[in-house]
Amino acid sequence: MKLETQSFGTLEYDDKAVLELREGLLGFAQHKRYLLVENEEIRPFKWLQSLDEQHVSFPVIDPHLVIGSYVCALTLEDLHSLEIEREEDVVKLVVAVIPEDPLQTTVNLKAPIIINHKRMSGKQIVLSNSDYHTHQPLAFGNPG
Repeated sequence: MKLETQSFGTLEYDDKAVLELREGLLGFAQHKRYLLVENEEIRPFKWLQSLDEQHVSFPVIDPHLVIGSYVCALTLEDLHSLEIEREEDVVKLVVAVIPEDPLQTTVNLKAPIIINHKRMSGKQIVLSNSDYHTHQPLAFGNPG
């Protein structure tokens, strides 16, 4: 299948690569289907590209690259709703805000996106009992 995007041009993808976020992302509940776009030129970032709207995409990054000791305790409800059986099935991502000056990039560690990569389903959760910030400055190599 093909998707014309504003940021990445034409993307070819297989149905098996579609990530379903049943509840969407915060503020974007109507967008439920995404592709995870990876490219050497943008590493360590990836992009969540909406299949529902070609103009909607979000830069994301593994939170452990920001804070090595990042902990995201999932509730039993989260584990059940995502059908997570093993820790190895989980991929965690956080949304980044990349301003004009990339040195001012921040990430939202308070609301990670939890993905069951075996089922290609996920959801964004808000960590209510954590000291993580919604605008954590990006500093690679921070052992945390």
